[in-house]
Parts: sequence; structure tokens; C-alpha cells
Amino acid sequence: MSDCGVCVYAGDPDGYPEFTNQTFPKARKHHRCEECNREVHSGEQYERMVMKFDGELSNFVTCMVCYEIRAAFSCDGVMYGSDFWESLTENFAELNESCFDKLTTPEAKKYLRERWMEWKGLKP
Repeated sequence: MSDCGVCVYAGDPDGYPEFTNQTFPKARKHHRCEECNREVHSGEQYERMVMKFDGELSNFVTCMVCYEIRAAFSCDGVMYGSDFWESLTENFAELNESCFDKLTTPEAKKYLRERWMEWKGLKP
């Protein structure tokens, strides 16, 4: 059991979408992750979320590392795009070693640790 209390709340400032469609395709071309801005290379799996708000379609691409981190730290809804990392960074002061136990892949643990250490000023 983790004693990590870090939780990013999405809320619903824009209300709820009329519909959502979540898929996990393999990239046929290069994409940019909406969360971290890293490249999703051809052949890599990623999350694609299509939503409709007020008659407008929105399409979000998320790399699997950010997907895992977002799933582990999101509460009461999911935030898409760079807003998630901004909100998680605001909670970095509460992040502790047990928080990394919420993640299952070495890639997600490594990436979160790198961003946390950089925030703490411990990475050149």
C-alpha cells in the first residue's frame, strides 16, 4: 500500500463531452504526445482520445508513458493535454518515493523521476 497522496483533480470546467472514444492504436506515422510533447514513433502504441464538446471534435494523442502516469495520478476525471503535467508539477512538493510504486513500467518510473528531480533542481 502506497502512502502517496498526490492526486490531480480534473473537475469539469467545460462540462462533460457529448461522447468519447478511446483507442490504443499503433502509430502509422509520427505523432507528438499532447502531454509531454515527446515524439510517438511509427510502430509505437499510443492512446487516442476523441471527444465532442459543444458540437466540436477534439482529438488527443498521448504516449503510453504519459498515459500510465496520468492514470496513476488522476482523480475525479481525466485531464488531457499539457494541463495534466502542469497540474502534476504543482503537486511535486508532495511527491515521495512511494508515489513511484503507483507505476508499473520502468519507462514511466524513469520519466516521472527525471521530471521530479529536474523540478527539485537536482538535475543539471
